[in-house]
Amino acid sequence: MERALGEFLDAMAYGRGLAEASRAAYAADLRDLADFLARRGRKGWGEVSARDAAAYLRFLREGRGYAEATLLRHAAAMRSFFGWLAAEGRIEASPMEGFERARQPRRLPRTVGERPLNALIEAVDGDGPAEVRDRLALELLYGCGLRCSELTGLNLHDADLTAGTLRVRGKGGRERVVPFGAPAARALRRYLAWRADFAGRYRKGALAAALAEPKAPLLLSPTGRRLNRGHVAALVHARIHAFLPEGAGATPHTLRHAFATHLLDHGAPLLDIKELLGHASVETTQIYTHVSSAGLRAAFDRCFPRSR
Repeated sequence: MERALGEFLDAMAYGRGLAEASRAAYAADLRDLADFLARRGRKGWGEVSARDAAAYLRFLREGRGYAEATLLRHAAAMRSFFGWLAAEGRIEASPMEGFERARQPRRLPRTVGERPLNALIEAVDGDGPAEVRDRLALELLYGCGLRCSELTGLNLHDADLTAGTLRVRGKGGRERVVPFGAPAARALRRYLAWRADFAGRYRKGALAAALAEPKAPLLLSPTGRRLNRGHVAALVHARIHAFLPEGAGATPHTLRHAFATHLLDHGAPLLDIKELLGHASVETTQIYTHVSSAGLRAAFDRCFPRSR
């Protein structure tokens, strides 16, 4: 059972560009399923019935008390895995075929107001390594609408100051080119100057040369390694939570939501926002139409003849 599971995870990673975090989640969920099935005496995936699948999901709900969102994630992993086994001819049919595809109600994204967010970013203004790096990270998270993984995945050659663009690798390995504005360009120039000084001052020989390679990480941790998601979450916590009382629950993704919402407020077409965010479907982007009530009000007042 483990061999088939490993081959499935590899197929998802290399064939569909499944992110490492998603791969780890699939692996944990499906290995937990395998342990449950082994206790029921199942020795191969072909022995698994719809009754087994239902028993496992019932065990997660009633035995472990998992929330609906967690159950949906487990069911999605099972559906993908058994569907792959069936497509590969390793089982006759997926035991998940009779299960209804439940969907979790989509929550409205948390966002932060335009003026306080701009004031917060402007307040990060110092010459120290943390200030220079954090300012750029905030400028790119908000100014380009990046996911946290997209920010940490940026390499040195992905930033084009001449064109004012970033090459971003998003979900599923999809690449897109995102423009950035003058504030982000200024922050990038300052950061690149600091970064070059860091490479020469604190790294010698091959280590310094490696940081100048085009595929070297753009954003560095204090130890000179690639900035990771934990670092980004920590800087958002330190910068946003301390500055904005209403930002107590903010995360790096909050800035991405603010980017989309503020674009919509200022009249950007939904399809353009979709491309900037790297969404596969405009249906995902449409959630922002429920958030951007200020933009809808302004459009109504400006365009409808009986608005006054």
